[in-house]
Amino acid sequence: MHEAPPPWNPGGHFEVIESGLLIILDTCILRECGLGSSSTDLLRTIRTAGAQGVAVPWMVLEELAAQQAVKYAQKHEAAERALKALAEVTPWAFPTPLAPAAPDNVREHWRTEWRGVVDVIPTSETALREAAFREANGLAPCKIQDGGRSAKTGFRDAAIWLSAIEYAREHPHSEVFFVSSNTRDFGDGSGEYRPPMDQDVWTTGNLTHLTSLDDVISRFASPTAMDDDKARTILGSDTVLTEAGRVAHSTLRTFRCTIATGTLGRETELGQATVWMETPTAVLDSVKDVDAYKIGEQEWCTATVRWILGGRALLQGGTYLVTAGCSWETRVLFNLSAGTDARLTILRSKAPVHIPTGVFDHLPIWIDPPMSIPQKFEKAHSFVENTLAEELAAKNTSVRGKAVLCPECDTLNSPREQACMVCSTPL
Repeated sequence: MHEAPPPWNPGGHFEVIESGLLIILDTCILRECGLGSSSTDLLRTIRTAGAQGVAVPWMVLEELAAQQAVKYAQKHEAAERALKALAEVTPWAFPTPLAPAAPDNVREHWRTEWRGVVDVIPTSETALREAAFREANGLAPCKIQDGGRSAKTGFRDAAIWLSAIEYAREHPHSEVFFVSSNTRDFGDGSGEYRPPMDQDVWTTGNLTHLTSLDDVISRFASPTAMDDDKARTILGSDTVLTEAGRVAHSTLRTFRCTIATGTLGRETELGQATVWMETPTAVLDSVKDVDAYKIGEQEWCTATVRWILGGRALLQGGTYLVTAGCSWETRVLFNLSAGTDARLTILRSKAPVHIPTGVFDHLPIWIDPPMSIPQKFEKAHSFVENTLAEELAAKNTSVRGKAVLCPECDTLNSPREQACMVCSTPL
């Protein structure tokens, strides 16, 4: 039995700027962009800048999640058939290690991913009832194709449209922009609408219909010339480097790295770490694909940045603390107008990779050889991983209140411990 979707969950408190502006996006706009595009980065930038809100109706979030869940279920079913067919022609016992399908997990994953781009406004019960009525009667934006009883379509389109209309009515002091490239059902934005959509728009007075993301960009985000040297200076500042290290510490799990192995000098080998045991030192390596926009009175910039990270980490397997270094490529957003507070945001990132020994040698960190964790202290490994897993599941990467940080070796310890599980320092 599958888990029912959350009814009208905004994904967090959504505070309306009564004198401001809200951009409401249709499913087709986000589906065309995808999560990893520069267009989606720009939407994040507009939302982060705060002069305009960027949101979708609840129905859009569920539709985006459902599209991915359906694809997943189809691929999983195909994989099951393939394994069954292989087992039938294999003359010995054939294990089928395919895990059961988990479409609810897939849906929640995509809800979470898109909530990182947009806020969510309610699709009310009233809107859903009206949408069902319009589909049953073929009223716009719904339609009846070929006059057939089974050809009535458009319930979700109506629910999305009515969510935007309802929001505009309830917030008359806000400018509301509804953005959809579905001109076949919603019209071309010229102001000519089929009944009863014409009455919907007439009763709001504050809703503007746009038909492309380019329309949004031209209105709210003017491209500006960007000095790459200025971007590099900001990204190389102590404040930004500290923030990059903090984000790496709280988000990177099980990553490839280069580790120090020698007791003398800096001999290295390639390995894999489970978690950073302290906030790693971040060094700016490269900056490319820089784009800058003026949004309101501020300038914002997106760029692809590669950081070199170094610090102490837990070697996979949990029996050694090592000095590790890795390269981490990210797409970032930062403020060009905020002085020393660049408000760095990691939009997305690639998995960390090893670095050459020559690069590792020049990291501004203290290099220690691997330190074996005594057998009786190996529980530190599972404790750290379990604590972090609980926090990540709760969308809270801070471990304050659940763990105690050792002042000597920066190991996370259970609040029940009287001494550090690694170095025995009293806590």
